[in-house]
Amino acid sequence: MTELLGFIAASLLIIVVPGPDLALLLGNTARSGQRAGVATAAGIMLGHAVLAAAAVAGLTALLTASEIGYAAVRLAGAFYLIHLGLKALIGFVRMRRSSAERRTAGHDARPARPVTGRTMRVCVRQGLISNLLNPKVAAFYLSLFPQFVLPGMSTTANQSTLAGVFWVLCLLWFALVLTLLARIRALLRRPGVEQGLAGVSGVSLIGLGTALALRG
Repeated sequence: MTELLGFIAASLLIIVVPGPDLALLLGNTARSGQRAGVATAAGIMLGHAVLAAAAVAGLTALLTASEIGYAAVRLAGAFYLIHLGLKALIGFVRMRRSSAERRTAGHDARPARPVTGRTMRVCVRQGLISNLLNPKVAAFYLSLFPQFVLPGMSTTANQSTLAGVFWVLCLLWFALVLTLLARIRALLRRPGVEQGLAGVSGVSLIGLGTALALRG
């Protein structure tokens, strides 16, 4: 129980620290609404499931052992984050332009935009790719798990259990974030707040991508 509680505490510290996943989730929610946020979270959780399974199978060990492979994933992830950030900033500019046009026409409220199936698929794909291309997440699965050993379990059972616990904790965290966003939905619909989140999301993603690219 002590090992498990220690693992949960360490995992929570890692999960709640803002990073690319949270920036992407907030940006998509600001631009396209709650359903888009749920779709983004679903893609992120799918990425965690894939990486957890890879860690249990020992595939992440191969990735971190290969300098070339690790660097390739790191750069791919960095450029993808920068790409998402630029898209968010373009959306921010369009929001500002649309808001100015509505004020000129005497309409302050932004009309509700329907969330299409294509938007949902794009959000799922963005969350999945962003998570899979973050080598820090893969390295986390490799470096943290061996530090905690649950008595009476084989190595595979131990890592599978810890991977499952971490996945559930991530799921609960994103469920909490989405619940809070739903509670302040009216606030998020305000043009200034919506535009601010989109802009901050774009800058954050570009900053995180640049930092990842420059990190050796």
